Amino acid sequence: MPRFLQAGRCGLLPTTSPCLKNSLALASPSFTLSQLWRYPVKGLGGQRIGGVTLDAGAHFPGDRTYAIGSGHENVADGTWLKKAYFLQLMSHEVLADLDVSFPQNKHDDGDGDGAGDGDETGDENGDENGDFIELSRHGTSLLRANMQSPEGRRDIAALFDALLADDQHAGRLRGPCKMVTLDDGAFTDTKAPLITLGGSASFDGFAKATGTTPDARRFRLNMIFETDTPFEEFALIGKTVAIGDVRLEIIAPVGRCAAIDVDPQTAMRGPHYLPIMAQRLGHTDLGIFASIVQGGRIAQGDQITLLAD
Repeated sequence: MPRFLQAGRCGLLPTTSPCLKNSLALASPSFTLSQLWRYPVKGLGGQRIGGVTLDAGAHFPGDRTYAIGSGHENVADGTWLKKAYFLQLMSHEVLADLDVSFPQNKHDDGDGDGAGDGDETGDENGDENGDFIELSRHGTSLLRANMQSPEGRRDIAALFDALLADDQHAGRLRGPCKMVTLDDGAFTDTKAPLITLGGSASFDGFAKATGTTPDARRFRLNMIFETDTPFEEFALIGKTVAIGDVRLEIIAPVGRCAAIDVDPQTAMRGPHYLPIMAQRLGHTDLGIFASIVQGGRIAQGDQITLLAD
């Protein structure tokens, strides 16, 4: 087993999850891919896209390319660090109160609509040669900036300094915010080049167990496919699936952390759901990690098919 599988908490790869020991049987050997998401900035809202080209051994394109440091001196461009060094939902739920859109992204290939978590529609023409972000709050526009530009990243960091100055979470900053980027890799919770998937019924299963409203945004997965039984995707662990020419090796369940306590609709922190999950579901996982072993083009509506052993 690869060395990076040996540690795990808060989204890293668990080694002894109960769901691995009690995998559910698959209701079907194939599933419909219904949603594709990338989250260009760690901790902020995502962008739903229609299709994407995956590369073998890589992260999901355009996902967690940027992060906003929470005042630690060693936060720098090109350096992957643990999520504790950055603004994140687990510690700063105010991030969920921001509306985010991405009018232009260097990874766009014609299928992205530019919209973020809300109903905004991006500029179809956009601006060339940049990763642009628009931020608003409660209907008030806050900023439009090019994240590829050092000046744009400084403007974004200054905005978060100002937002957090009047927020109860400002005390969790160690110094001024700093927006950084990775040219190779992603600011995902695990450094390994993995993507995340999940079955639609699992959101319902979590909601029923916790008394919440089903909302896929709470879990920030890259790919969502249609299922009938909560958590049946755990039965795919250790197997290979095909999406057209693409091949994905399913590695492990996604262990969850306190970020899921934040309601993506209200930006309010609820109860700590991990103990509730452990008691009522027997595990604290939602979603599965996968490694891209063969690249290619995927799109909403494609079939995900389990390959024979």
